[in-house]
Amino acid sequence: MSQQRIIIIKSICGVIVVLGFIVLAGWLLKIPLLTSIIPAYATMKVNTAILFILSSLELYRTLLRKWVILRGVLCFIITVVGFATLLEYELQLNFAIDEFFVKDFLFNATVDSFPGRMAKGTAFSFFLLGISLYLIKSDQVGLKKTAQYLLHTISLIAFLAIIGYVIGVPMFYKLSSIGSMAIHTAIGFLCLSIAATLINHELGITGLFTGNKIGNRMARQLFPALTLSVLFLGFMRIYLHRNNLVSVEFGIGIFATSFILIGLLLISISAQQLNKINYGKTQAEEKLEELNKNLERTILQRTHELRNNEQLLNAIINNTSSAIFVKDVFGNYILVNKKFAADFDIEPELLIGKNAYDIFSKEIADKLTRDEQEIIQSKKGLTSEINIQTSESQKTMLTNKFPLIDENNTVFAICCVATDFSEMKNAKTEQEILSLQLQKKNQQLLNFAHITSHNLRSPVSNLNSLLWLYKESQTNEEKALLFEKFETVIHNLSETLNELVDALKIQEDTDKKREVLLFEEVFKKVKESMVGKIMETEAVVSYNFTKAPTIEYPRLYLESILQNLLSNSLKYKSPNRTPVIHAETQFQNGILTLKFSDNGMGIDLKRHADKLFGLNKTFHKHAEAKGVGLFITKTQVEAMGGSITVDSEVNRGSVFTILFNKKEL
Repeated sequence: MSQQRIIIIKSICGVIVVLGFIVLAGWLLKIPLLTSIIPAYATMKVNTAILFILSSLELYRTLLRKWVILRGVLCFIITVVGFATLLEYELQLNFAIDEFFVKDFLFNATVDSFPGRMAKGTAFSFFLLGISLYLIKSDQVGLKKTAQYLLHTISLIAFLAIIGYVIGVPMFYKLSSIGSMAIHTAIGFLCLSIAATLINHELGITGLFTGNKIGNRMARQLFPALTLSVLFLGFMRIYLHRNNLVSVEFGIGIFATSFILIGLLLISISAQQLNKINYGKTQAEEKLEELNKNLERTILQRTHELRNNEQLLNAIINNTSSAIFVKDVFGNYILVNKKFAADFDIEPELLIGKNAYDIFSKEIADKLTRDEQEIIQSKKGLTSEINIQTSESQKTMLTNKFPLIDENNTVFAICCVATDFSEMKNAKTEQEILSLQLQKKNQQLLNFAHITSHNLRSPVSNLNSLLWLYKESQTNEEKALLFEKFETVIHNLSETLNELVDALKIQEDTDKKREVLLFEEVFKKVKESMVGKIMETEAVVSYNFTKAPTIEYPRLYLESILQNLLSNSLKYKSPNRTPVIHAETQFQNGILTLKFSDNGMGIDLKRHADKLFGLNKTFHKHAEAKGVGLFITKTQVEAMGGSITVDSEVNRGSVFTILFNKKEL
């Protein structure tokens, strides 16, 4: 329930309780003015005041779910007293409840039927009110609807009584020949019944006025104007007739004509508003259609670029000196490069769909199958050595296999990079050197695979966030702004794909891939690629690179490091406060240092310090936690001769410190 409706219900309950105590004070202190607003008219009886107080307390209790011990008790009292009073009228009985608390010293036989007895309409209203307050919080929709329409009935009875007082028609507030409903009693019933319907505001007539659709807004505008107009015309009609200013026929004609003119005016106002809304809707649809066309053109362009990148990637894979292949979980080849096919003198197309038993001996095929099953079960990479017989000679291959895992954490394929190191067997020294080189090379390839899956996950997630924000946006300006963000993220995603392809060309010489970079430029690009997540979390992201603005470093590595740190800070934000993230560089003892801080969930270093940067190690129950980001970051930093440490405290945040160029000891 909205805060506004809660305030309305509380306020009405408070006013009714105050009204009830004022009337009780009038009876106890014998002050007639406090019992009847209009002298010589019907008074609010003691039982009526008490039941109003109990009804307000029950409605307040229902709203806030307090005083559970009273559940049903107050409703029972209200219903029984109302029903007993009705029986007194119908059966001509006296249960001695009318003057149980105070004697009716203002009894007027011309206005009231019995001393201290509430009016018949009042008793009937309390009978309905007690039942509806009991059913209003039922778990069954049917009972809730019943309560809602009982409350509408009370509102109608009270409204008729108020109209009777306003236009001077006693029959409306007497409702029978026995007793009259006091004006403040009628007002109390009207306010209390309307407040009670707000508990289930979507049901009944109340739902017509409380919704947010066009029809609901129109109803809220038209009903007050129409009601006041009809009351005014009715009052004028009765006034002119009673003073013999017009004849009956002429008065009816004037009333009908005036009502038609007022209705026409209200219809005209409503039509103008609906036309305005329809015009705005048409404009929005045209703008959305234009945006969709632009988006389609952008997607086609990006698709073309991705296809070009795919062709470039295939060219790189097919021209590498290592044998590369991909198998499905059943052991069938689904991708092989030219080097692998050349080793066995088979065309690449003929290898697709075959398995190890079609190429190797049973002994080797059995070993390969066991290794692949181990990878599928453990979801971890495996490096092994295997001797195979090709068409030319026997070779010793060093294979590095790793699983390809989908978004459901299921292995869907196995990728392998196999390198011939037969000559290493001939010389121990040369073997050790080449082994280190191969390990480094395989580590780079494995690192590249993790970078590919991890670095592309954040932009794709960011696109999903932007899409959600685009659907939730209400104005054309918001949609246009979000569409610009789409273009920025797609552009950065395309650049990232190009850089990942370039990374495949990197060999052992790390100096060739270094370039002078501006921290601010790289960080802005990373921030733009994650703008969806930043807007979604309302994070405050700042930086200060004035003390050390540049670095000579591989662009792909620096972007990956900053992206992993920023992504982690957003992903593991505290649910209790706005994320505040800050990046800063400086020189400490001649060492270029980056400090990256946040106020997120933090990490328990006493429990996780030894495995903080391990692969697939997670420390929070988060749906997107993969345990890859920090592993990649540490690998990249150390590959360039640096180090990374963290200072963190649970529920206080974390500070990551990276030393880019550690001094030699």
